Amino acid sequence: MLGTMLFMPGICFSRDRSIDSLVLFRIWNYAKNHKQVSNGVERNVYMSYTFKTNRRNPTLFLVPTMYSIAKGEKEFVGEAFYKMKFHDAFRYDLHRQVVCGTIPNNRTVMPNMLQFMTPNLYNETLYQDKMLSPFYYPNRFFYKYLVIPVSNNLFIVRFRPRTNNTQLVKGRAFVYLDTGRINSVFYEGEYDMISFKVNAYMDMDDENIVLPERCITESKFRFLGNNISATCRAFYNCPTSLPDSIDNVEDPELMATLRPTLLTQTESDIYLHKQQADSIQESQSNPSDTTRTKKNLADVFWDNIGYNMINSTHASSGPAALHLSPLFNPLYFSYSGSRGFAYKIDIGLQYSFNKHRYLTLNPRMGYNFKIKQFFYNAPLRMTYNPKRNGYAEITWANGNRTNHASLVEDIEEKEGEGFYVPEFKDESFKVVNNVEAFDWVEIMTGLIYHRRKSTDPDLMRRIGFPDAFYSFAPLLTLHFKPWQQKGPTLTANYERGIKGVFKSNLDYEQWEFDLSYKHDMNAMRKINMRAGTGFYTQRGSEYFVDFSNFRENNLATGWDDDWSGQFQLLDSRLYNESNYYIRGHLTFESPLLALTWVPFIGHFVELERVYISALSIEHTRPYFELGYGFSTRYLSTGFFANFFGAKMESVGCKFTIELFRRW
Repeated sequence: MLGTMLFMPGICFSRDRSIDSLVLFRIWNYAKNHKQVSNGVERNVYMSYTFKTNRRNPTLFLVPTMYSIAKGEKEFVGEAFYKMKFHDAFRYDLHRQVVCGTIPNNRTVMPNMLQFMTPNLYNETLYQDKMLSPFYYPNRFFYKYLVIPVSNNLFIVRFRPRTNNTQLVKGRAFVYLDTGRINSVFYEGEYDMISFKVNAYMDMDDENIVLPERCITESKFRFLGNNISATCRAFYNCPTSLPDSIDNVEDPELMATLRPTLLTQTESDIYLHKQQADSIQESQSNPSDTTRTKKNLADVFWDNIGYNMINSTHASSGPAALHLSPLFNPLYFSYSGSRGFAYKIDIGLQYSFNKHRYLTLNPRMGYNFKIKQFFYNAPLRMTYNPKRNGYAEITWANGNRTNHASLVEDIEEKEGEGFYVPEFKDESFKVVNNVEAFDWVEIMTGLIYHRRKSTDPDLMRRIGFPDAFYSFAPLLTLHFKPWQQKGPTLTANYERGIKGVFKSNLDYEQWEFDLSYKHDMNAMRKINMRAGTGFYTQRGSEYFVDFSNFRENNLATGWDDDWSGQFQLLDSRLYNESNYYIRGHLTFESPLLALTWVPFIGHFVELERVYISALSIEHTRPYFELGYGFSTRYLSTGFFANFFGAKMESVGCKFTIELFRRW
């Protein structure tokens, strides 16, 4: 054995390393050298899955999508038949047509586990926007490779990450030398509290489809003492095709005719156990037992209440559809040092007249505990031309309670310094029509009406000042996209206040220009840039400044919503103090930047960001913000410092809860 070990390095060294490099480069170039599947290709997909609760406790009820298996039986089985429609080689839609199983109401459990069923091996990421593929050329810097020959044309390629991070996987693949095509692959990893192992056997009949023929995924979920095991099998080229009109039908008999393989012994045992339990319950039940009937109805009622407390509600009936975010959802909690805690909730309603015309209502509501204010934004939109983004919209919303320095000065000049000046509640009502006139320009026209009502109207009237200010203005917004999706977008806004309409008493003319650009780089890296300016060319009164693009976002809901292109530490009153602003933002995002290389901690860091923001307004020195943030499976955190000129004023942090966001 010792002699063999000493002799092996010599054997490895004598190998032709150029063959190893050739194998890797042919894998990396396979997608380029073969024309990939085009838009419109369809595949029929059969999927079976089992769940086993090895350990569980009451906290499992609080995990989204896990409510259905948090009680009762400890093993569950499910089957689903999908129609897969391709947009291109790496983008497709899955339409579930038939479903059956022992999960109560055939609800979806651990939907993120199902994402691991269809890896895009030759794409930048294995699954949509996560996990860097070792078979994509620019990602080679994050992996180490070992090539082992099996025959003259077949090689094993082992790969492992250079750092232990949740965005990377390790495993092996069988690869053909002549084409670089992967025959089969095994890899394992961990993402979003799920550890998984994937065995994918690729479809070798069609060189233009980079889809598995079958895929087996084993996964485990551990959280607060809960331990759930799951196994999922998927078959991607089933011969039977169903009409598109079949949608999410619960039919075990139909599923038996669609199944391309036999059930496993575990799956059959779970079905059999369920049938026996149902037979025993049916034989023991008495149709005249009203007490038992009432108890069953009560169980169903509370089951639905509990499920919807934790999970999003999706319901549809004919042309109408409803979406409601969970009533108790940690994802909608956020915190920042300057603004405190906030909680938000989303509701979505849609009524479709036909596929080209539909009505939507998507109110967003939230409460800020620090300033004790309820915020809302309720847009009602009628889409009449989806192809040209044609819609008419009515929006009712409110904003921060505001004041203006000029109003404060006028009151103090009359009443004396230190006089209490109440804030004004701001409500707005906007009516717009939008249409894409050309491929590169959208035109929005409309009207906007503001009512700013004093929080202490009696005091304002007593000192001889109006207790409310109103503004009415036509508006025009132009969106220029000369480079379509690959270039920057320029927005130009114009408002002209008119006095005397619906009690309006503010006269102004306002212009705003905004440029935004998101540049996608290799390895999931991105650069977000935004610059803009706004100014008043006419002011009939110094009271109340209100810009469209320079305002505080009170209903942001996460990392991608307002962490780029917004100021995190800027005093809210400064949004309404200046007759002009000039702003700029630059954000760099990467999954493997700095913190991800730190042992242990770096394993959980999914994305990192660096922020630079600058602002110029009236009556103050130039304002700057610098920040660093990172996102994990639990929360997204950012640390910021702001400067007026060269002097640092303060530091702060912000976080939003990411736990189960992708569930």
